[in-house]
Amino acid sequence: MKIRNSGFSLIEVLLVLAIFGGMLCIALPSVVHTFRHMQGEQFIDMLGADIYLAANEALSYRGQVRIVFYPQSEFYTVQRMWELKKKKVMIPAGFSVTNNFRNGTIIFNELGHVIQAGTISIVYPNSMKKKVTVYMASGRFSVNTE
Repeated sequence: MKIRNSGFSLIEVLLVLAIFGGMLCIALPSVVHTFRHMQGEQFIDMLGADIYLAANEALSYRGQVRIVFYPQSEFYTVQRMWELKKKKVMIPAGFSVTNNFRNGTIIFNELGHVIQAGTISIVYPNSMKKKVTVYMASGRFSVNTE
């Protein structure tokens, strides 16, 4: 009676693992870069949606709505002035956010217009910069890549 050996030898398995590991080492930096880029785009989209939300809520409820940036704590909040609760949004790790608003606060009045125009600068971990500009009296904003 003949015993039939089926399956892979240890050398074949190790060779396949080495090839897979090499391919992973080549692809991993690209995947991390793509993940960071998508994280930044998602943050900018969330910030834009929150700016629209603040303007629309100020107009709908006829009251002030504020977006307050806390650079040391790495988050910002959206708050209706007639309520105690706040929406808190975390800034992604490794990203830097600066703005030129008075006290780091965007204020929308009862008409849904922003009180002060300004710019929010977002710096990605790879030093790529994007800006969100909020225009005076219109509540509109745009995203520009620097």
